[in-house]
Amino acid sequence: MEKIYFDFWYLKSEEVELDGSDTARISYEIAISVFADPDYNHLLDDIRITGLDKDQMLMFKINKPEELFSKLEEEGLQSVVADIKATGSYTVMGSIEININE
Repeated sequence: MEKIYFDFWYLKSEEVELDGSDTARISYEIAISVFADPDYNHLLDDIRITGLDKDQMLMFKINKPEELFSKLEEEGLQSVVADIKATGSYTVMGSIEININE
């Protein structure tokens, strides 16, 4: 089995109308970029957990593996947790490597 690599991000988006005008509505989400290589060049997928308010987003604690894994499993993403455990690490916001075997 080939390893899969993950990069987690907190995202904040502002909704706009079709004409480009502001709506004052803000959305928070967890973005999970899925890569085929450890250099994060070959993007396989982009998973989003959407419809969150800021507090809900921050409950994912993307820099704390056990808390993150629990939230991912609640969202039905057990396969993501299994793949991360097989790889032994993941990245947070493009630059912070989290090793789960330490």
